[in-house]
Amino acid sequence: MYPSIGYFLTTFLDGSGTGDCCIAHRVFSGILRSDVMCMACGFTSTTYDPCLDISLDLEPNQGVSGKSSSTKANNSCNVEADYMGSSQTCGISTLKGCLERFTRAEKLGSDQKFFCQKCQVRQESLKQMSIRKLPLVSCFHIKRFEHSSIRRMSRKVDRYLQFPFSLDMAPYLSSSILRSRFGNRIFPFDGEEQDAPNEVSSEFELFAVVTHSGRLDAGHYVTYLRLSNHWYKCDDAWITRVNESIVLAAQGYMMFYVQKMLYYKASEKQAASRCDVRR
Repeated sequence: MYPSIGYFLTTFLDGSGTGDCCIAHRVFSGILRSDVMCMACGFTSTTYDPCLDISLDLEPNQGVSGKSSSTKANNSCNVEADYMGSSQTCGISTLKGCLERFTRAEKLGSDQKFFCQKCQVRQESLKQMSIRKLPLVSCFHIKRFEHSSIRRMSRKVDRYLQFPFSLDMAPYLSSSILRSRFGNRIFPFDGEEQDAPNEVSSEFELFAVVTHSGRLDAGHYVTYLRLSNHWYKCDDAWITRVNESIVLAAQGYMMFYVQKMLYYKASEKQAASRCDVRR
């Protein structure tokens, strides 16, 4: 029996899902928090948005380390016309670096001033994203397709992305971001964090990677799936077992991380079912 995402979903839910929403929302749905703070008085406007995945920008060029990575990055730079700057194609990014960039406070431009309810005028502001509620399965989408309205051109970014097998999402949670912003003091903020759901662990395990090869206008998708600590390459109708190094070398386009506790629970259930069949 070949591994499938459906197997993971049914194993995780186990018929105990709550609510009337579909299985996709019960598995992938999380909540993002957006804080916009007035730089004049400190007033903060907070909004919450549901999400099924998180789109991440690749980090600015951090240089290339390692012979194989250097060769891959240099070849990528030589093949493509770099009309958006060499930093957009060469070098290596990391998934953790992308998440840090996503949750980092950024100053909004002067043309994006927001109306401060306390100052009663438009002020310059800082915006910071964080994750209020983690889903059972975190899906990260890497922005590999760029569009330039000035040059009226689009292209794919082939920069290599390093991603870990185990990922701790605690640093990117709203509770962690707020404590860091206010000097690591622990207290509820307007009651928002006091009732935050905490049944989901922040420790996640990689179990699927979607890759894209080819150009922007023509390409091919391949999925790598993890089951019982073995990796499988799903390429159209062909499914083959591969080594971890093959997965790590893949050009990640989408990564799926599941709660570590649920991943091992699913693995144990599958192992038990195999034993029952053999008996």
